[in-house]
Amino acid sequence: MDITLNEIRTFNAVVRAGSFTRAAKLLGVSQPAVTAQIRKLESRCEFPLLERFSKEVRPTSLGKQLNQLSCQYLDLDMAVAALLEPEERTENFRLKLATASPLIFMPLMAAFKKQYPNAHVQVIAGTTHECRQMIIDRDADIGLFPLPNPPAGLSRLAFHCHGLMAILPHSHPHAGAESVTARDLIGDSLIAYKDNSFTQEYVREIFSSEHLQPRFEMMMSTSEHVSNAVVQELGVGFALSDDIRPDPRYALVPVAGTEMDVTEHVVWLKTRSQQQGIREFVEMALMQRNID
Repeated sequence: MDITLNEIRTFNAVVRAGSFTRAAKLLGVSQPAVTAQIRKLESRCEFPLLERFSKEVRPTSLGKQLNQLSCQYLDLDMAVAALLEPEERTENFRLKLATASPLIFMPLMAAFKKQYPNAHVQVIAGTTHECRQMIIDRDADIGLFPLPNPPAGLSRLAFHCHGLMAILPHSHPHAGAESVTARDLIGDSLIAYKDNSFTQEYVREIFSSEHLQPRFEMMMSTSEHVSNAVVQELGVGFALSDDIRPDPRYALVPVAGTEMDVTEHVVWLKTRSQQQGIREFVEMALMQRNID
């Protein structure tokens, strides 16, 4: 089967963009050129690769498999080009960052932007689970989040460590304590932060290790919303220490009994290590990381 690299590039652009028109803009070609490449590719396949709808296209099951497999070879193609044609590297590259810990990584992002002022850097905030999936799906180039057990295919660089804090209203009996335990808080109304967030999973593990069933009565979408609920004395919240700013309206007390601090990582696909922007960002993170 004589499939060309151009056909694969076009197909993956359509999958990523969700339409032939948007894929044409991504590739800098005409829509008929995109349509022609997709027709060539699909003519070689026994089953369709794309489902057509009125305003979008989606990959079929076979199309998803082809996209996932072929992206690895496109990454390799880019890495070879970067190695053999370094003179073509410019500072006008695009880089998409997905972060679950914006406060921690903001100085790194600012330093990177200062070093590469012509780069177009886009930042997306989300939970750790959402950011990890964006890296795997190639919807983001660099991930900035905790990654204790990296799946195959992901590279990581330890960047920063911090511990868990309880966010307490000043009226709480442990507001002035040096630390609190899960047992100290088991009788309180607790404020959750998204079930698929790393912090929330970490909090649940701490209570589970003590064989305790916490009582979460509220769920908030951001740490700011959690802290505001605490200020209104609606319950007790949690945050990793450097994910939240000190505020006179509430008390931040370390949670004792945790085995180790949480490590924040810079994360990227192994196959994209030589992609322009990714390599430069990782190099800067190496210089700025705060790991003993």
